[in-house]
Amino acid sequence: MFLSHIYTFLVTFTHCVFFKVYCSSSEFSLDGDYLLGGLFPVHEIQHATPLLSPEANECFRHTLSKSGYQMFQVMRFAVEEINNSTTLLPNVSLGYDIFDYCSDTKNFQSVFSFISQNGSIKPQEKLNSHQPKVIALTGPYGSTRTITIAPLVTMDLIPLVNYGATSYTLSDKLRYPSFIRTIPSNKDLIQMIIRIIQWFGWNWVAFLRDPDNYSEDGLQLFNSYIKNTGICLAFHEVLSQSSNYSLTFQKINRLNINVIVVFTGSQYAKNIIKEAIANNIRNKVWIASETWSMNQQLPKEPGLEKIGTIVGITERILSLPGFHEFIYKAKGTTEIYTNDNAESEIQMKTCNQYCDNCSMLTAKDIINEDPTFSFAIYSAIYTIAHALHKVLRCDINECRTNITVKPYMLLGEMKQLDFPLSGRQVKYDVNGDPAAVSYAVVLWHTETNPPWIQMVGTYETHPEITFTINNSLMPWRNNTASNLVQQTGQSNVELLNDTVTPEVNYPTVSPQHIVPNSRPLGRRPVKLTARFKDYAVK
Repeated sequence: MFLSHIYTFLVTFTHCVFFKVYCSSSEFSLDGDYLLGGLFPVHEIQHATPLLSPEANECFRHTLSKSGYQMFQVMRFAVEEINNSTTLLPNVSLGYDIFDYCSDTKNFQSVFSFISQNGSIKPQEKLNSHQPKVIALTGPYGSTRTITIAPLVTMDLIPLVNYGATSYTLSDKLRYPSFIRTIPSNKDLIQMIIRIIQWFGWNWVAFLRDPDNYSEDGLQLFNSYIKNTGICLAFHEVLSQSSNYSLTFQKINRLNINVIVVFTGSQYAKNIIKEAIANNIRNKVWIASETWSMNQQLPKEPGLEKIGTIVGITERILSLPGFHEFIYKAKGTTEIYTNDNAESEIQMKTCNQYCDNCSMLTAKDIINEDPTFSFAIYSAIYTIAHALHKVLRCDINECRTNITVKPYMLLGEMKQLDFPLSGRQVKYDVNGDPAAVSYAVVLWHTETNPPWIQMVGTYETHPEITFTINNSLMPWRNNTASNLVQQTGQSNVELLNDTVTPEVNYPTVSPQHIVPNSRPLGRRPVKLTARFKDYAVK
């Protein structure tokens, strides 16, 4: 199997690099003085199957992801905005080469293209003399996909500025020296979930995950962080596409568990919730991780209101001024790509720079998609641009174009960046993670038509740690939440009183103190209206 994978990679790499397929007439490529790479899930494989013979992975044959296509457009928007700026990179331009990335293990041809120099890869080449095709790249979406390709990118210290991989393993700079991310890691996300559990005094919970690195990492952290808190992980299970969901829910009901953490990718979350509806599950509290807490399709699922209350965690949503106008302009001017050269079109499809049904999406389809990762992508591109600004020693008039830019030079500058962007400060800690975390707690209102998502709480780490939930907005505001607590021990204790020793391969976590439902954490509450709006599900 491994040899067949390698064969497939080499075949597709030959098409995409040595034959030098260019897609200048499509949205996937843009010429510029400095090239950026982008990996986005424009299509998704719904049901992966083992290979029986060597084959190229052609993403366009799989399910179109509107949210993935929106992510793709955010990168294009950010690059256009930077190129139109007269101060950030005044006399140079950014270009990009973007690939559809629909598989955990079969999309290596795009990465080979990024790290190649003039159509070849020389592993023994000295770092100072190697000039890869891109100076940096962003993506892919998902921890498993990122962990799969990261060694190829980081071996030459090419900055991998990621917008959608939260596994805490990636914070290890010995293993991933050029990895930087613009979203919080699972460490922050799991701590936030535990804050919510303790706020309401719950202590008897289930944890459902899927088979990927993101979910496995989340469960390991959850087990580490609930020590000495009074929270009991009464049940946990790994759910695959072929799992018996009915049996899982029977076990949860048999154990009298009423609080369920669903720490999975969006596709598995959809499966879990649909199966809960089908199995007539009632009156549970479902805690949604950021991968599906702002999903725009799931709240419309018939019968969803019967399964209980869905509380989610998401990064505080920031609007991108000008993005809507960019999309309307792009959809108004984009023509369906046609190519008379059959061989070239085949190569484009094989290279995953092809989308035959993207032209069918309207501007409204794109704008109304889940915005969870939009700012993360936007800030990833601006991180690269600000680092390039430093390397080229730009002033407000010009950049020094006589400097040879190497990817590792940008990496050095990224570690020192500290700049404002759309009302938020972009800065990274020693692990390449965001120095400041800004989360929102959201509540799904599924009993209305249309359903809508409301922010009911906030968590900030800058300038100080503050955490609060507006209890008056919760459906159990009349103390009905007490019915959800399984009395197995004292739950009102501080979290992480002692230094946590994470699982092997995890960087050390500094202790944080979480105060349960007696009072909000920090000295002042956070206004719930700031930088967020309630979302109606379109």
